Amino acid sequence: MTNTPIERDRIEAVQALFDGLVRFSRALKARSGDWGHAAQDLTRGDIVALGVLEARGSTRPGQIAAALNVDPSVISRQLVTLARLDLITRGTDPEDGRAELITITPQGRERLVQAREAICLALAERLGHWDLDEIGRATAMVEDLSIHLHEPTSHTSKDSHV
Repeated sequence: MTNTPIERDRIEAVQALFDGLVRFSRALKARSGDWGHAAQDLTRGDIVALGVLEARGSTRPGQIAAALNVDPSVISRQLVTLARLDLITRGTDPEDGRAELITITPQGRERLVQAREAICLALAERLGHWDLDEIGRATAMVEDLSIHLHEPTSHTSKDSHV
């Protein structure tokens, strides 16, 4: 594989995309009050962790952390809260009695559905000026971006920071 220089126009376009994604992330965080009533005492991180459990089934804490690209200590703290709220159960992995297995409870599943519905309702109201095709295109682009961001690059450096 050859390393070809990236054109300046492409770098500037990607910078604009990056800036837009940062603004988007901040806007989501700022608007979390729009759906906070449904989330009640759950953080965005709690909702995302519950979503991983819903999608994957019973999972080890380290696997949840890996799925979310966060340090295991972050998940450990979230699991304490989620267990206190009876949204997850903590058990022993039957394949390895030394390992812990986390499972979403029916109450956790219900809270996840409520939170997601509130989030999607708030976003649907904010995106009322988009037609369904625009929402579909945006979804496809975000999915494509997510997939490609998870792929390793040939020139990734551990010391490079944005």
